[in-house]
Amino acid sequence: MDHSIVTRLATIKNPEYISGAMQERDLRESISRIGVQVSGLEFDGTLLDGRKRAAICFELGIEFPVHIAKTLQEAYSILWTRHPARALELAGKSSVLELAKLCSTSPVAIACEIEANRPKSTRPPRRLIEGQPYPELKESKKMLRRLFVLEPELYAYAQEAAAQCGHRNVNKLVREALWAKVALLVPQAPQFQPKRVQSPNGTRVPKRRSG
Repeated sequence: MDHSIVTRLATIKNPEYISGAMQERDLRESISRIGVQVSGLEFDGTLLDGRKRAAICFELGIEFPVHIAKTLQEAYSILWTRHPARALELAGKSSVLELAKLCSTSPVAIACEIEANRPKSTRPPRRLIEGQPYPELKESKKMLRRLFVLEPELYAYAQEAAAQCGHRNVNKLVREALWAKVALLVPQAPQFQPKRVQSPNGTRVPKRRSG
């Protein structure tokens, strides 16, 4: 059998291809019945959104309305409301704050969209032993250091909350909140914070100077 035919058959059987074909069919039926509901988006001579709708309208002989953005920020702001992932892809590699300004949205919304579209890890999950994960950690007497990623707004509010508590220790505030959540959701978890010999920041052993 011709290799091109085999490739074509494999493509047709692909679930993503089938889903895309069904969406295009539904879009064609919708445009033929009620017309175009969402106009295209163009900036600087480039059609940023509406290529499929434009092609369908051309085949059906229907006029395709296009909104021409006057500024780059206007174009990305409109595109963000329609296709956030595409807006970030076209914007390229920029900081979260720059993307938020360009798309007229918040840094938190940008960060959430980036995280949602981040490729999933292929690493297999760690196994649980009789429903209790990582039992060796439960017997440890040492504090652990772990990196947690926080939104800048959340960290600022956490600092303010820690100041209201009187200790100004964000780590302590986070631990107390985690223990409260764990005690609420995990039946076998202790209802109090276990005492640890080491301080939250861990003990530091002074380095000896050589020579």
